[in-house]
Amino acid sequence: MLLTRLLIGIPMAAGFVAILLIDTLYLAPWFPLWLVAMLVAMGLAAREITGLFRQTSARPDGVVVLGGVLVVVLSNWGPHVSRALMGLETRPEVAVEALAWPLWAFVAVVMTTFITQSARFEHPGGSMATISGTVLAVAYVGLLGSFLVQIRWLESPYQGLVPLAALVATAKGADMGAYFAGRAAGRHKLWPRLSPNKTIEGAIGGLILAVIFAVIVFGLARILFHATVLSWPAVIGFGILVGGAAQLGDLMESMIKRDCERKDASATLPGFGGVLDVLDSLLFAGPVAYGYWLIFGPA
Repeated sequence: MLLTRLLIGIPMAAGFVAILLIDTLYLAPWFPLWLVAMLVAMGLAAREITGLFRQTSARPDGVVVLGGVLVVVLSNWGPHVSRALMGLETRPEVAVEALAWPLWAFVAVVMTTFITQSARFEHPGGSMATISGTVLAVAYVGLLGSFLVQIRWLESPYQGLVPLAALVATAKGADMGAYFAGRAAGRHKLWPRLSPNKTIEGAIGGLILAVIFAVIVFGLARILFHATVLSWPAVIGFGILVGGAAQLGDLMESMIKRDCERKDASATLPGFGGVLDVLDSLLFAGPVAYGYWLIFGPA
């Protein structure tokens, strides 16, 4: 299992780094490679969450979920591309205003879901379950995922290169630390009703490695860009909060899979499960990292 994770994880990490560098050096502020990567990843995650929900009483509309997630993700480019076309720079206050675009896109998806189900309505007993499952699926993948997209434009050297890299490294550091520490020293169950294999010792190890990865990323930012993007106490706080949110996100997806009586979201990525099993920690860590950067990041 470990070898399989390395064989799949290393190319994924290399691809992520390549996308960041090419987009930053040659394609800013459009970031088309990040757009394609997010559309593919979120689209696959949308299909997986639809399949999971269908194991419960919720019956999401797969077409609306997939289309809704893609529309919400795509809408994140709207405010930034429009400003770039007008020759305007992204300012810190624009980062908050930009969140209105995916929010309005989500509102449109909610309204579309109601209209679609009303057009198909024949017998009582199913429409509300379909609407609820559809809206929850789009919110979970598309709306939470929008923070992972929007962080690309936050104020930092080379735009959002540093906060995005810090988010992914810290969240995945938490995943790795929890996995290895849990296997090596795990004794006390963390939340057995949701995930019987996760331990308190693993969670602590995840937080420690999350902080280490955060320090490495921000340390490299100081060396490469000669910029103090966060103070060292703030870097440690970033590692703890984002690492904790990442582990919480993993637990919340475990709850979904446990309720659906599934071990993995899919078998798309050997050793990891599905795309959603890779994104779950980022979906919860993204909003925390975004908000933290707005408070403690460069003015």
